[in-house]
Amino acid sequence: MQPARSRRGFTLIELLVVIAIIAVLLGLLLPAIQKVRSSSAKTSCLNNMKQLGTAMHGYHTSACRFPPGTVANVSQFGIANYNVGNWMGVLAYLLPYIEQGNLHSQLVVDWNTTPTG
Repeated sequence: MQPARSRRGFTLIELLVVIAIIAVLLGLLLPAIQKVRSSSAKTSCLNNMKQLGTAMHGYHTSACRFPPGTVANVSQFGIANYNVGNWMGVLAYLLPYIEQGNLHSQLVVDWNTTPTG
């Protein structure tokens, strides 16, 4: 009688079973990862909205009014140039209140222009 040979390596069936188990585990893990990403995006969005609300109230505290919706930016020639898109939105007024004071100071704007909206 011959002694039993020791096996080395995996058979094809064993390899396929291991790959199938890994695939099932990944299939269970991916929806959980997507759920965490979605939750993280929602939390980030809510935080941004809270920061904008806080900035609006900060502006209101300092100016005794809320910032205008849009303002036509008077060009360097002293006339409103509506065709070029020289408009300032509410976010331009909120820049100092969302820790973007440097960007706010770089804007060349007459901040006392009459609001259009």
